[in-house]
Amino acid sequence: MVGEKVSRKKQVTILMGVYNASRTIDKSIQSILCQSYREWVLLICDDGSEDNTVEILQRYKRMYPQKLQVYLNHENRGLTYSLNRLLGYVQTEYIARMDADDICREDRLSKQVEFLQNHKEYAFVGTSVYKFDEDGIYGIRHCKEKPVKEDLLWNNPFVHPSVMIRTEILKKVNGYRDIKKTVRCEDYDLWFRLYKENYRGYNISEPLLNYYEGRDSFPKRKFKYRINEMKVRLEGYAGLSLLPRGYIWAVKPVVLSMIPTAVMAFIKEKKWRRQNV
Repeated sequence: MVGEKVSRKKQVTILMGVYNASRTIDKSIQSILCQSYREWVLLICDDGSEDNTVEILQRYKRMYPQKLQVYLNHENRGLTYSLNRLLGYVQTEYIARMDADDICREDRLSKQVEFLQNHKEYAFVGTSVYKFDEDGIYGIRHCKEKPVKEDLLWNNPFVHPSVMIRTEILKKVNGYRDIKKTVRCEDYDLWFRLYKENYRGYNISEPLLNYYEGRDSFPKRKFKYRINEMKVRLEGYAGLSLLPRGYIWAVKPVVLSMIPTAVMAFIKEKKWRRQNV
């Protein structure tokens, strides 16, 4: 469909790229509709789904025409392309990210808007998250409140679909980089670029998002995406003057991909138990 410009009367635009999300999209959208904060609009880009995702989206569009817009890619183009396409329609002050298999806590938007209004020194704000799968919530990912550039060495310190960012700043860095090496790590690449430009992020310590992550998801990630992450790390470290010490951390995703699945499952289970004692 042809994009409609979003009125500035809405303060938050939620961006969601979806692909074959018919099993989860209902709960995800419902969690947005139930937000205590009401000044939002939801833009969704379907990335060539082959199930009935589009039918579900069009139903919501008919039910909530002032709150939800649907855009269709005629072929699968990837998340970065979809998000950048949606970014072109945004005119609100803030942008919130959301994935089609995640669930917002009802006060997520209100607390993030309040934070950004009261803390002009931060460009974006994420949150800690509850991790869940088909069997329910099984853990919490506690995110450091004030990540500095050194925190980008070991791990990605922000959960992408939990983030709200100032629109002006995301547009200033030209959104996401839609290139081969950022596939599955487009958010990590964005944080590196933001920090390089002296923009900083913050994490609200309270979990405000249920983040879908299968308990065995780590070992199933393809090796080529590990290579992508290594390349993104190396470029990001260079931009933040974190080399040469960053070299050892850059190979982390590749090394972890070589650990047997059973060993990784044991390590993850130990980590879950330690975090939730």
